[in-house]
Amino acid sequence: MKPRTTFVMALAFLLAACSLFSSPTSTVKKFMAAAQKGDADAMTKLFSKKAVQRLGLERIRSNNQIFCETLKRGAAAHGEYRIENLQEKSTPDGKWISLVYMPRDEAGALNLAFALSKEMGVWKIDDIGAGNGPGKGAGSSTDSSSPTPAPPNPIDEPPPLAPSPPASINEKSSQSGKRAPISGGVLNSKAISLPSPPYPPAARAAKATGTVVVQVTVDESGNVISAHAVSGHPLLQAAAVAAARGARFPPVKLSGEPVKVNGTITYNFAPQ
Repeated sequence: MKPRTTFVMALAFLLAACSLFSSPTSTVKKFMAAAQKGDADAMTKLFSKKAVQRLGLERIRSNNQIFCETLKRGAAAHGEYRIENLQEKSTPDGKWISLVYMPRDEAGALNLAFALSKEMGVWKIDDIGAGNGPGKGAGSSTDSSSPTPAPPNPIDEPPPLAPSPPASINEKSSQSGKRAPISGGVLNSKAISLPSPPYPPAARAAKATGTVVVQVTVDESGNVISAHAVSGHPLLQAAAVAAARGARFPPVKLSGEPVKVNGTITYNFAPQ
């Protein structure tokens, strides 16, 4: 057998072995185990090249470090965390896994969701956002005195930072215009209606503050048809994206024709 053929067969066998032992759930569990140990570098290695290209390696590592510190403070206050209600669903780009990260005293639980895709036969993390636990709508809680973070979307829909579900017929038609969106810069001052995001309980408990920048696309009628966070504390992003989705803007025309607009909305979070 020729050396080249042997190498190809060995590579194929290695990729098959990786696929056999890799699963979306195992990747998420590795991430959470590393977070409990405070190992931000190990967490960062679980992200896909696609995530690194979009967010940057240093930003991912910084967010992971913040998450480690948040869990450390939470564990000190509420006891060691455990994974509960883990669910796995397919998306057009790969898998979506949601879970509830529950502390020992069951107060201040974290609802998390992970978007994953395969990279060289291994499941990697593309994005992380907030998600509800099974059977719980937005605003539900595990404890009446310490409400669970209340993400804006029900569990049947991927969270703001995860891959969006297939567009409806109306959404597809609104996105099928021939003219490309124009750049509108920062859109806060141009809004007709700009809802303020609530301060997430988990972010308040972690003393998370700062500015979240949300990238949006506004359709010809002034409605936000897509929104995703591009910077800001992970525990604040879901609330900011939910608020951005409810913003309204005056229609913009170019040469007499209505056009879509790409821009950003910024939200500042500070304890009251």
